[in-house]
Order: sequence, then structure tokens, then C-alpha cells
Amino acid sequence: RLRGLKRQTYEGGIRIPFIVRWPKHVKAGSRSDTQIAFWDIMPTFCDIIGVKNYTDRYANKQKTTDHFDGISFLPTLRGKSKKQQTHDHLYWEFNETDQVAVRKGDWKLISKSGACSLYNLANDIHEDHDVAAEHPDIVEQLKAIANEEHTPSQHFHVTMPK
Repeated sequence: RLRGLKRQTYEGGIRIPFIVRWPKHVKAGSRSDTQIAFWDIMPTFCDIIGVKNYTDRYANKQKTTDHFDGISFLPTLRGKSKKQQTHDHLYWEFNETDQVAVRKGDWKLISKSGACSLYNLANDIHEDHDVAAEHPDIVEQLKAIANEEHTPSQHFHVTMPK
């Protein structure tokens, strides 16, 4: 059902199931549609073991910017989804395929070599219908997020959305 391959920003490249087995903590057979990302794993594990100040404890103090922007999804694991903090947006970039993506709610901007497409994942999970021309305001909002999230690197270059 999903378009794309790994190291691409289509859902087939970034969307994966996250399976948890934690007897006496996570109800067997339970399901959640909470959007999480790889960078949420460390905050969650730290939350589980009781480390509350992980950003101070593990941040790279030699860098001016250290990106600890994950969110613990322990409330979701414990079945307390109403207490779950959520991401305002998610951001990906892959230099190997020169792709950037931003997801905010059901909207997803994909930029391939700087050219943008917009998809509404609520009714187009396969990302077949580019609706960028119909929603230029959303395209501009998501492009601004991409440019804010991007950290230039001399080793990993991507073309930012135009």
C-alpha cells in the first residue's frame, strides 16, 4: 500500500511498524496510531529507567547545537494516550536520494532535488495525488519548517525546497 523504498521520503521509505513486547506494562494486542520517530527511542528509554535530565546528561557540549528533540512515548506504551505529548511536525532528509520531507498532521511535503510535492495522507496514503498547486499556503509553511530544521553539512548535501 505504500509508495517508495528505504532512503526515500515516501511513506514506503520512512513508515514502519513499531512493535513492543513488555509484559505487565503494555497490553498484549494493543494498537496505537501515535506518530513516533527513531529520535523518540532515547527519551522513552530514559523515561523508563528514570533518567529525567537526559538532554543535560548526554548532550554533546562541544557542539553549539545538539539535537535532542525526541519525545518519550512512554504514556502511549502504558495506554495513557491522552497524556502523550506529540510532535508538531516530523522532518527527514536523505542525501543519498537528495530528498527532504516534512509531515505536519496529515500534510506531507516531499522535496526531491528541490522540487516540491504535497500530499494529504488522510486520503492519499500512497502519495499519488500532488495537491501542492491547490494548497500553496501549506507548501510555504512546510518549506519554512524544512529550512528551519535543516543543518548544513559539508559531508551530507541535500537540495532544500525551492
